Amino acid sequence: MKHYYLLFPFFVCALFITSSCSSNDDVITKPDVEDAQLIRTLPERRAKVYIGLADSWHEQDDPVNYSKWDYVRENADGFYTNFCPMWRIVYQNNESAQQSCNEMRKAFKKGGCFFETSMEKAVQPGSTGFNNASSDRRSIELLTNAGFTVEYTSLNYGVSADRVSLLRTYRGNRKCLCLTGPWLAGGNILSDNSTENAGTRADIITTDGMETDGPLGLWFNNQGGMREGSYSLVKFVEKYNFESAIMLAPYKAGVDGYEAKNDFLNVAKQCVFGHEDNNAVPDIWTIWTYGSGAVLPNFPESAINADGEEYAPNTKMGVAYWLLKHLKTFPKISCKETGKINNDVTVTYTNDSVVNVQLTKNVQYSMPIVISNDNQPLIDISPVIRAIIDEAGNDWIISFLLGSTDVTDRVIYNGGLNCIETLRLSNINKLTLTMQIKLRSSVTNPVPLTINLQSMANISNTKEKRNFKIIINPL
Repeated sequence: MKHYYLLFPFFVCALFITSSCSSNDDVITKPDVEDAQLIRTLPERRAKVYIGLADSWHEQDDPVNYSKWDYVRENADGFYTNFCPMWRIVYQNNESAQQSCNEMRKAFKKGGCFFETSMEKAVQPGSTGFNNASSDRRSIELLTNAGFTVEYTSLNYGVSADRVSLLRTYRGNRKCLCLTGPWLAGGNILSDNSTENAGTRADIITTDGMETDGPLGLWFNNQGGMREGSYSLVKFVEKYNFESAIMLAPYKAGVDGYEAKNDFLNVAKQCVFGHEDNNAVPDIWTIWTYGSGAVLPNFPESAINADGEEYAPNTKMGVAYWLLKHLKTFPKISCKETGKINNDVTVTYTNDSVVNVQLTKNVQYSMPIVISNDNQPLIDISPVIRAIIDEAGNDWIISFLLGSTDVTDRVIYNGGLNCIETLRLSNINKLTLTMQIKLRSSVTNPVPLTINLQSMANISNTKEKRNFKIIINPL
């Protein structure tokens, strides 16, 4: 554990492009919009987030503390817990285990639950054990009696048909995922350089997918190729149409140079950005604050800086707050220039999401559209931007540029422009997407054209979409 990975610079200077008018038909050469065979859509999905504290249950479920994590309470899909605290509330708490679960259910506004268990035989194997079929049934009973819907389970230290069946079907129907350590994969779950990999692949296929164990100390120094192993696991699971879950845990795991009290949030960001940048976004994010990282404060989830801007602090709920905001925040889209641009082009707003362009025939207009994160200046976001063009688009030649790079294929034809890597939006990084538009010279009676510049908050969250409508009126 000697190689350290510092937070790399994701942000670059904004791209600024000036508009122009031209009569040159040769500037735009993209395929006709009418070729519907080329237009692809992204699969509709919404990443789920489960949050849990390995310790300090009663800080989380105490109504006095609700206001300290109210955004997370409202927006997280539910509660994450594993066999250890479930055992403790039964055998160590001087109170009703059921009452403890009931109070936790009241704390979450959504009633989902993700329960992690284990087949490890060396830990409490007797009648009071906490990693066997009997304790699984007891834990699921406590959680469901409290009103939680146990939507996912995961099983560590191997799988067995009986345990998987129980975890899938006891008191409901749900997915059971194989829990694995990405640092054991040798950088690629498809490679057999690691003796663990063949067994892990078989276990994943036997279950409904995979959850990673996620000590971020190991992510920090890329122990055993943890990052690449994690990406390969998500991609492997996706090939089988199973579900994947990535855990963010503050646990140091003995790594020098990493301290959760300083690094949990920054290294969690590295993990999230890394999966996005490597086309390995999971279906589920779990935040499970176990191990030495548990010394971190639980609250607050957000704070205000000297400029009056809200930000996520390096707390357990701060990481959850940042993740939820990152996944759910839509970009702000606006026109860089408005009013009478010149004698051939006028741009006016109807409202914040509808803009009208009056354009003289046989003139090309390069319209600069600013995509920014002004509504959440200290939360980095990775939105997807796609153009939906109505049937009148057959009369027009349309393309999109970022700087000098033509991104028309991505924006119109290939699901959307995914704002990852250097395109990720932050308080210092905006994008200017230039839409070039010109009427085809063969068209004599053009009709108004509507372009919906559609945004999705994240490649993980494509179900909900917002439109910035551009209406082109030929003159």
